[in-house]
Amino acid sequence: MDVSRFERDTAVEPIADGRYAGAIDPGWAVIDGAAPNGGYLMALAARAMRDPVPAHPDPVTLTAHFLAPPTVGEVEIAVEVLRSGRRHSTVEATLSQAGEAKVRLLGAFGDLAAAEGPSRVDRRPPELPPLASCVDFTTEHERRAEAGGFPPPPIAQRFDHRMPSAVLGWTEGAPSGRGHIGGYLRWRDGSEMDTLGLLVVADCYPPAIFDAALGDIGWVPTIELTVQVRARPSPGYLAGWFTTEAVTDGYLEEDGEVWDASGQLVVLSRQLALASRPRR
Repeated sequence: MDVSRFERDTAVEPIADGRYAGAIDPGWAVIDGAAPNGGYLMALAARAMRDPVPAHPDPVTLTAHFLAPPTVGEVEIAVEVLRSGRRHSTVEATLSQAGEAKVRLLGAFGDLAAAEGPSRVDRRPPELPPLASCVDFTTEHERRAEAGGFPPPPIAQRFDHRMPSAVLGWTEGAPSGRGHIGGYLRWRDGSEMDTLGLLVVADCYPPAIFDAALGDIGWVPTIELTVQVRARPSPGYLAGWFTTEAVTDGYLEEDGEVWDASGQLVVLSRQLALASRPRR
């Protein structure tokens, strides 16, 4: 059985009781050579966190506080199961590098295939234009790079991103001012999306603040990110939509929702981040 790039780059192995070894791959950075994407770090840690609770493989909710940016290379993940019940296991973890804590996580894991109970969803999937009329975001940026422009972020190259042109005005210096971004996406290598992969999807788009018309915004580091996974996704393109509606003294929220190809809500997310001006 072939191992997908995502599985390979989030692989962990136990090295002692409650301790796991993994490695950060450079292909998940938000800027080439810079810190890795926060959702990728959550998925790497979550793979270790679910290992001691095999009856509960899905991260139903996971919160991460990002203490310091890690670098490419080996990491250690310390995992503690706080409680394991019939429906959920509560697990905490610390992702460290060279003895320094980089990310602290707390999550509830369950089995979404066995979930049952009342359902009501008043939200609706984002109103996106047909897939064929969207911009192939990653391929387009690769073409621009070949012509001397900036290459796409490494993490963008892990996805097949199809975005409406209406949310990409900021790439031409003409943001809409609404603070919205989204579109269709799937793994670029065609591999199946699972609930660990959804943690990355919840943080894989360019920041919605880029569309907010607030002037030059450079780095947007995440302080805290919470991802709720509501269901295992069906095959096909996902539809994601992310918004920033409150920016106060450089702090911003980004709210997200992700729907699968069958129209099922699979993710809700919220993060707190900083809007940083480019260094001159």
